[in-house]
Amino acid sequence: MTRPDELRLEAARKRQELAETLDQLVARTDLRARAARMDRRPLVAASAAAVALAVLAAVLMSRSRHTGGRR
Repeated sequence: MTRPDELRLEAARKRQELAETLDQLVARTDLRARAARMDRRPLVAASAAAVALAVLAAVLMSRSRHTGGRR
C-alpha cells in the first residue's frame, strides 16, 4: 500500500471516529429524548413520601393545637 492510500484510510477512520463522537455528544445534549427515556418511578415515590410526611405533620400539629400540647 502506498503512503497516499494509507493516509486516505487513516483519514476515513478518523472521520468515522469523529462522526461517532458527534453522535454521542448530540445524544447527551438531546434533553427531550433523555427525559423520555428517564424512569420517573423514583421521582414519583419521593414526591408521594414528601406529601405523606407533610400530611402527617399537619395532622400532628392540628392535634397538638386541639389538646393544648398534651396527648
